[in-house]
Amino acid sequence: MLKLCRDTIIFMMMLLSHTALSNSLLTQHALATSQAISAFYMYSLTEGDDRYQREYSIAIEKAHLQFLALKKDDWQLALELEPLWDRIHGANNFEPTISSGYNVSSYIRFELRKYLDQLYYMHTQTIDRDINLNEQLAFISLDIEILSARFFDVANDTMGARSLSGGDMVIDPVAIAKNMKIRLQKIQSSVQVASIKSKLRAVADKWKFIEECVIDYNQEPAYMLVYYNKNKINSLISESRDILAVL
Repeated sequence: MLKLCRDTIIFMMMLLSHTALSNSLLTQHALATSQAISAFYMYSLTEGDDRYQREYSIAIEKAHLQFLALKKDDWQLALELEPLWDRIHGANNFEPTISSGYNVSSYIRFELRKYLDQLYYMHTQTIDRDINLNEQLAFISLDIEILSARFFDVANDTMGARSLSGGDMVIDPVAIAKNMKIRLQKIQSSVQVASIKSKLRAVADKWKFIEECVIDYNQEPAYMLVYYNKNKINSLISESRDILAVL
């Protein structure tokens, strides 16, 4: 009986560890993918600034490596993503050129939107209420990157918010921003490390500075401002997570 109980406990611990790893890989893949999408559209919005092509290449390669790790760890989860991922991650999809007026084709835009929506939906289904502080910070970073990626998509489209259909509303910018701010406030009130508190205050300030522009697609799309600040926010959160990792 004792052996059976022990084996059951070990099995449950392995299962929970496996689930946590899969969730972490999915989060990191979604984070890198949304960063790649933002850089993809920034390349188009700036009419071919090479720095964004480089940033896109780095982020999409990182996202692909994380996808391969996810596939190895949880092939069933990856199987749902693989057909669409195979269509969007290749280098040939970086297509805006001078000859096309740096316009993104409707086909590529639709595929990117569909994948981002699917990733975010999967992410919301895997959130555990008892996640640790490090994971909570990762989710805040992902929320901001997801919102930013959709913002750059809409800013790049000549039809703006009118280009979004009912099927694109998995990403609800107002709801996501509201929940993200609540999570951020709770972390700020609970964390005891002074350096992390300072960084999270800076995160809140920078988000407040760009929030209205990001969630209200009828605003003037200040995409340079948004891109700079969302990158700074991601750096601040990454630094906070690094501090937590060594405590």
